[in-house]
Amino acid sequence: MTKILFIANPKSYKLDKYDLESVISEVAGKYKFKWELYFTVKSDTKNSIRKKISRYEPDIVVAAGGDGTVNQVASGLIGSKIDLGIIPAGSANGLAYNLGIPLDIRMAIEIILENKAKPVDSIRINDDIFCFHLGDIGINARIVRRFEQEGSKGLTGYGKQMLKELFSGRTHFKFMLKTPSTYKKFSAEMVVIANAKSFGTGAVINPEGLMDDGEFEIVIIRPYPWWGLFYLIRMILFGKREKLKFIQLIKTKQAEMVFDKPHDLQVDGEIIKDVKSLKTEIIPSVLNIRYK
Repeated sequence: MTKILFIANPKSYKLDKYDLESVISEVAGKYKFKWELYFTVKSDTKNSIRKKISRYEPDIVVAAGGDGTVNQVASGLIGSKIDLGIIPAGSANGLAYNLGIPLDIRMAIEIILENKAKPVDSIRINDDIFCFHLGDIGINARIVRRFEQEGSKGLTGYGKQMLKELFSGRTHFKFMLKTPSTYKKFSAEMVVIANAKSFGTGAVINPEGLMDDGEFEIVIIRPYPWWGLFYLIRMILFGKREKLKFIQLIKTKQAEMVFDKPHDLQVDGEIIKDVKSLKTEIIPSVLNIRYK
């Protein structure tokens, strides 16, 4: 009998833990699988999650929560043959959005049970951080930081913080970028390390993004003219992809960046403070995820 370990963040924006347990029990009766549900606590780390997985010895681990929860669980599966399933329950759910996984709990579980796992890549950052969706420095990282500090919820809360950030004045920065084909200094308002096409809002930041092509993209938003602000709002809030001269895309398998000063780094919905340099590389087919 298939064994499934559900790892859920009880503080996730859209997660009702009693409803989750009820739906799992109901679906398990239909599909006949053995299961256990674990709710994360604040002290959990990648290592503690990995130990929990190892003790239960599941065939599938399902992460229920936002992108941060999914990243924590997925990072604990690196190097194993265990499949990952996702029940999106966060504010944006960027990875699930890019994989076409619905928000409905029952539908998400049925997708996990009815589909075979597909391999996806990950971007490894500074040797020990894995990014399965998007990482960035600049505008979006500051929005996410505001979002967390003010306790905002959902896409409405994200939109509120985004407007505050964009209208608070531009704060461009400089960084040196080195790839196998590029060695250049840039000024930027934002730099994105992308393994996928879009943010959880639906905004397409990286139209060339494929999660299984053995490459990732660096998207650089350079200092823009005053009217560029409105195009950024359309792009981030409403998913309108604009072909703009101040946005540059570089496809690569590895890259190094050195910044003029420490910055917040956003990785799959979580903030890492005071980052001065990034060493990034693609790790192909590092994780098996069940989706359509």
